[in-house]
Amino acid sequence: MRAALPAEIGMPRHVWNCSQAGALVASVLQGDLVGLGKALLGDKIVEPKRAPLIPVIEGVKKAVLQVGAFGCTISGAGPTAVESEERGVEIGLRMVGAFWKEGNLKAVASVKRLARVGARLDGGVPR
Repeated sequence: MRAALPAEIGMPRHVWNCSQAGALVASVLQGDLVGLGKALLGDKIVEPKRAPLIPVIEGVKKAVLQVGAFGCTISGAGPTAVESEERGVEIGLRMVGAFWKEGNLKAVASVKRLARVGARLDGGVPR
């Protein structure tokens, strides 16, 4: 997926994505899941280049947004739905189903809680 990314980025797209990164950080700090979803949906650099590599992605995104996910984007390892933990399992199942329906693709969903602690040193990592 990294190979799909452009070597150079024009200033307008760079400025736009920087604004979305700021909105994403502000949303995380404020616990604003709706704002976080909007910030992820606004990418103009990474997702437009990666989406053609996952031909069913638009159908998958549509499926999860229709059932109330706040956002859905392609992360480094695959699509990522942004949702409250309570509904995460439901959204994950919908995403897995959409991959199968849209392209007969097997998928696995994993629901994780957003870490709000921030960067920290892990005792298991040598210095």
